[in-house]
Amino acid sequence: MARVLGVSRSGYYKYLNRHKDRSVAPELTNFLQEKWLKSRKNYGFKRLFQEVKKSNLPYGARKVRKAMKHCKISGKQRKQFRPLTTNSKHGGRIAPDLVQRKFHPNEQNRTEFGCLMLHSFGLRLVGVISV
Repeated sequence: MARVLGVSRSGYYKYLNRHKDRSVAPELTNFLQEKWLKSRKNYGFKRLFQEVKKSNLPYGARKVRKAMKHCKISGKQRKQFRPLTTNSKHGGRIAPDLVQRKFHPNEQNRTEFGCLMLHSFGLRLVGVISV
């Protein structure tokens, strides 16, 4: 039969002896969905796998990952904190704009800007605007 199909004999017999049941265990999927919904759909793989280990279920990381993929379970990713730098939606004082966005004034040496940054390897000059 292997010759007719054009495959190696060893590959053909491996295919015949392969486990037929490749479905995910319903006990595991129920457990994962219960914990995931209990966490308000926050838990991802790491936390769900920890829950599986705590409850002494006999499933490894690959089975848990496969069950999560089968059930379309994924954790929420944290959003990175991004401070607002614009002048919006606050009642606090606003620093005056002393330069008034005039980076090319008519007179020389009227606008200066300097910034020094202390780095672990020494003092670095980051930027200078002198107009």
